[in-house]
Formats: sequence, C-alpha cells, structure tokens
Amino acid sequence: MTSDCHAARALNLVLGLFLVVLGFILFLSGFSFLPVVGFFLAFATLGFSTFFLFAPRDRTCFMSTK
Repeated sequence: MTSDCHAARALNLVLGLFLVVLGFILFLSGFSFLPVVGFFLAFATLGFSTFFLFAPRDRTCFMSTK
C-alpha cells in the first residue's frame, strides 16, 4: 500500500469520527433546543458518518498479483 492509501483511509476515519461526534451533539441538542430539526440533522449526520467509517478502499490501493 502506498502512503496515498494510508492518507485516504486516515481522512475517511477522521471525517467519520468528526461526523459521529457532531451527530451526537445534534442529537443531544434535539432534546432541549431544536426538537424536530435537531433530530433530523442528527440522524442525517450519523448516516453520513457510517458512510465514511465503512467506506470501501479504493481499487488502486489493492496490491496487484500480476
């Protein structure tokens, strides 16, 4: 694997974790400040975070067997 592959995976993890934290903050604010909008944004943010956390690796990062 090249350093570009490690950087891409690290970026996906950082973005995913940032979105998880943001989603939980929005979820908690949904209880007190923004009941409807907070929950909607929280679930959308948590959904996007799962995409980044479980994103498949790029095909160019796989080692060639040829």
